[in-house]
Amino acid sequence: MVSDRQPVARFAVVAAASSGPVDLSNPTSTDASATTARPPWQARPAATAVTGPPGAPGLLVCGDASGLLAGLWQSGRHRVDGFLWQAGTVRRLPGSSRPIAMSSLGVVVGEMIGRQGPQAFRWSYGIHSALPSLGGTDIPGGHFSIAVSVNGLGLVAGSSSTDSGDRHACLWREHISEDLGTLGGPESSAAAVNDLGLVVGTSQTRSGADHAFVWSDRRMHDLGTLGGTWSSASGVNNAGLVIGSSGTADDRTHAFCWQNGIMTDLGTLVGDEHSEAVAVNNAGQVLVRSYGGGVRAFLWSGGDLTEIHGFGEGWVDPAGLNDSGVVCGTVELPTGDGHAFRWRHGVVTDLGTLGGRQSSASHVTAGGVVLGEAVSVSSPVPHAAFWTP
Repeated sequence: MVSDRQPVARFAVVAAASSGPVDLSNPTSTDASATTARPPWQARPAATAVTGPPGAPGLLVCGDASGLLAGLWQSGRHRVDGFLWQAGTVRRLPGSSRPIAMSSLGVVVGEMIGRQGPQAFRWSYGIHSALPSLGGTDIPGGHFSIAVSVNGLGLVAGSSSTDSGDRHACLWREHISEDLGTLGGPESSAAAVNDLGLVVGTSQTRSGADHAFVWSDRRMHDLGTLGGTWSSASGVNNAGLVIGSSGTADDRTHAFCWQNGIMTDLGTLVGDEHSEAVAVNNAGQVLVRSYGGGVRAFLWSGGDLTEIHGFGEGWVDPAGLNDSGVVCGTVELPTGDGHAFRWRHGVVTDLGTLGGRQSSASHVTAGGVVLGEAVSVSSPVPHAAFWTP
């Protein structure tokens, strides 16, 4: 199964080299239609740190338009300290809670990490509660659940162990867990839920292959592939546009979007072999990572590709997209350092650091606040950090 776990804290320093000669005849490789000239590059704004326990790496991962932000400090091998930040006030989440996603109304979901395995949680209007699993077994790690997405109505999507010992995509309505089943194989996992209640993710089929699915009308629908053996869905907007990645007939990985029964290959930038969908917004824009000879990024919208240029010839690793078309991610500088960036209307802004050499971005909120981590002068350990517009 494609894992639904993400690194707790990381710098997006990427060295992706092609394993063979670049195939410039790739029919789905498309030059970004936007520009050949480099876009403007703005000066670095100031970062704001959310300091935590001494020596504990920090990361901000999600937020809403009201200015509520959620993040974590990695305070031990088996422990994280999740926290909420708003207007300068920090509130710690109970237990070892790792926030993963937040709704437009400030409902936070994620997992509580323990030696016996993770358990999904929801924080809503000051109340933190564990979400029940679909079942489990008595073996170590036999009880497992994780919440990865929450919509504006409070529906929570994720994955859970079952009494059979397998893991299934799960939907929580308040404190009731619902098994979304599989495409015929033993396991499945959910990646996102939209405001209409459509759930997308990945499931094993009867043949054992991983296929992207959308769950609607109380059943799981197989989205197929781009000609290869596998596919995986990672997001869905409120219009039902599903995004993900799939194997192709020539054994490459390409980003796709799916809507009304039609799967569209989003291709790559010229010179690259592979791509993967990173995010989709309610305007129908899809943020895509393109790689092969390096790592680059583009926005896809209605068949048009717009490359997100970086600083010089360094890599550009995309991470987040909001409904206003603001992109964030991490860009390589000529020095080789990685810095968080914000891209808006063709203008790229180096978001800088807290005085150290490195920073990275993980998410951009509806209000354009970029979240991530940054290093200070005094310590190589990254601090949770954010950059306002």
